Amino acid sequence: MTLYDGLLLLGGVVVLYLYDSALLLFHNEIVLVGQRHGYGVSAGSGLELAGRHVYLPSPLFPHQPLFRMSWPQNGVPARHAPLIRVRRVRVALAAASGWMLLLLVLFAVGLPYVLLVTRDARLLLAWIAAVYTVIGILLMHVYRHRKTLNLSRRAVVAIAMDALLCAPFALNMVRKIGLRQRLDVDLRTAANSMLSANANRELLAILRQRIQTSLGFVEPDEVASHALATYLADFEGLCK
Repeated sequence: MTLYDGLLLLGGVVVLYLYDSALLLFHNEIVLVGQRHGYGVSAGSGLELAGRHVYLPSPLFPHQPLFRMSWPQNGVPARHAPLIRVRRVRVALAAASGWMLLLLVLFAVGLPYVLLVTRDARLLLAWIAAVYTVIGILLMHVYRHRKTLNLSRRAVVAIAMDALLCAPFALNMVRKIGLRQRLDVDLRTAANSMLSANANRELLAILRQRIQTSLGFVEPDEVASHALATYLADFEGLCK
């Protein structure tokens, strides 16, 4: 294997990983990033594709689950659903974080070493075997805890097919499981129950910017305009 071949293959792996990581968020969507203590908040970047905001999670933290939430575009929640308890999901995913980080090391350190330094076909086969061994362990963990993770057998099969057919996609396994969770609850309730003061301030800044933009597309005296303004005011009161 030549150096050019190694660089080409490595570049392909990086592109596949980043492509599979990227999310397109609607104007009223945010992502909660499960961190060691609590959650981080993001609404994506200023870059838009097809009217949606591009969000690329940190490539170095594939073990952090992502949870998608939104606020009502008209300012009126459709219904008041109870807050799903995501703690058990996070505990089950945290048990797999060590294997996720090992998988990251295999891709970020092991693969460049094999492709660019040794360029040894036998080591490449050994690397492939190690990668699929770790993927197999992760999939067994997911299947064993599928009820805790709120996954149907069909969902587990879909996750497994992604990981087995394209190994770089396995790096996003934890993120995909988090994104499959249904958080059918008003964002204000979730902010009050799940987020720290700093995360709430970040979320408030996002809401101010996004809702002000939304208000620019409705007439000031419309019901939707008053509802959005009230929703933002309620959230501002929550963060005081």
